[in-house]
Amino acid sequence: KRHSRHRIIIGRQSNTVLSMSSNFDLTRPTFDLFTLRSIRGDALLQYNSLNQSEPLRINLFLTLTFTLLALPSMSEAVLGEALSVPGTAASLIGSSVGSFALFLRECSRRSRQLERIEKEMNAEFLMVRLPNNRFAERRFGQRVQLKQLRGKKRVIALCGTKDELRHAMVQIRAFRNRLYQAAAIVVPIPTDGSSAIDWGLSNEEMMSTQFLAEADNIGDWVEYFRALKQGDDESSGSNNSALFWFGLSNSGRSFASGAGDPPRLIEILGQNLRPVEVLLETDEKVQSTAENEKVFAAQEKFYAALTSGDHTSMESVFTKDQAEEVSEVIEGGGRIDKWKACLEDGARPEGMLISGGDCLIASPEIAYSTAVEFPPNAGIDSATLLAVQKWAKQGDEWKLLLHQTIPWSPDSKAGGTLRCDCRGCVALTRAKDRRTFGGIVGR
Repeated sequence: KRHSRHRIIIGRQSNTVLSMSSNFDLTRPTFDLFTLRSIRGDALLQYNSLNQSEPLRINLFLTLTFTLLALPSMSEAVLGEALSVPGTAASLIGSSVGSFALFLRECSRRSRQLERIEKEMNAEFLMVRLPNNRFAERRFGQRVQLKQLRGKKRVIALCGTKDELRHAMVQIRAFRNRLYQAAAIVVPIPTDGSSAIDWGLSNEEMMSTQFLAEADNIGDWVEYFRALKQGDDESSGSNNSALFWFGLSNSGRSFASGAGDPPRLIEILGQNLRPVEVLLETDEKVQSTAENEKVFAAQEKFYAALTSGDHTSMESVFTKDQAEEVSEVIEGGGRIDKWKACLEDGARPEGMLISGGDCLIASPEIAYSTAVEFPPNAGIDSATLLAVQKWAKQGDEWKLLLHQTIPWSPDSKAGGTLRCDCRGCVALTRAKDRRTFGGIVGR
C-alpha cells in the first residue's frame, strides 16, 4: 500500500552554520569592485550563482571601453599611421557614450540586486514568537530570531494594512494545515496596529492552528519592510502602501517576494513549501462544523464524478461562473480541455484516492477546501497532488468555482499546475504535457 512506503523527508536537517570557524565566515563583508562597496559574502555568493553571465558582460563592456579609448594610439603604433579625425571621434564617442554607458547600466543593476539580497538576508535578525501547541494556555511562546529557525521552519512574512492582511489571510487560512505539514509559519506585520481578529481569525481558530506566528518588536519589522519597499518603489514605481511579502526557505534564503498582490500559495507550496511529513491515503479529514460538512459533501460529489467519468454529475457540481484563474491562462494563449475530454477513459483519474480534507468557510458566500490526491496514473509511484477548491453558496448548496491541483511531495518540486472551472481544465507546466487529469507531476 502507498502508506507503507518509505518517503524522503526534507526540512529536518541540522541548522546551517554560517560561521564555521573564526577564519571562515560566509557573512563577512567582501569588497565588490563593480559596485565599489562592501557586500555580505553570502549575498555575493547567492547573486553570483544566479547571475553567472553578468560579470562577463560587465568585463566585456569595460574592456570594450578601454579598447575604443586606446584605438587612436593603437592605430598609430600598429598600423604606422594616425587614425583619421572622424575615426578618432567615432572611437571616443563609442567608448564614452556606448560601451561605458552599458558598463554603468550593468553595474547599477548589479548594485540594486545585491542591495535587495542583502536586505532580505538581514531579515535573519528579526524576532518572532512561535505558536504553542494546541493545548497550551497561551497562543505564542518562545521568542527567537529568524536565523534560529534555519533547518527547522520555513517563513512567509506579510506586511500591510488591516484590509490588505485580511484579504491575504483568506488564502493562507485555507492552507493552514498544509503549511503545518510543510513546517512553515506565517508572520503578519500590520502597519496600522490591527490584530488577528481584524484579519478574520477567531480566537478558536488561532488556538487550533499552528501556522501563525507573532511578530516581536513590530516596529523593527515595519522599518525593515519600509527599507525593503524603498528599493522596490525606486525601481518599479509601485505603491508604497501596497502589501509586501517575502518567503524564507529552510536554509534562511529568500525563495520569493512580491508587492501588491498576496502570494499564490498553492504554487509556492508546490515549489518551495513541500511537505516534511509522510502523506498517507488514510489521513482523516479535519473535524468540522455542520456547514463544513456540506462543503465536504460537495467535494465528495466532485471526486465521484471525476473518477467515474460522470459528465452530467460534474456539470451539476460547478457554478456557471467562469474562474478568473482559468480565463487568464486562456487569454494568454493557453489551451483548455473540455470536461468531456478530461473524463474520457484513460484521461480521468479512475481509482484516485483523496485524504486529509480540510475546509474553511471564509464568508457566508465563499468557502475553500483542500485535500491530498493519490492518482493511480501519475507515472511516479510516490507522486501526490495537493488540491484546493473554491466554493460559492447558491441557495442551500455549495457550488464549485475553481479546482486547482499541483504536485506536492517531499522529494520533488512541482513541474506544473492544473486549473479547472465549469468549462474544463488548463495546464501550466514546465514539462511535456500529458493528457491525464492527474498526470502533471514534479520533475
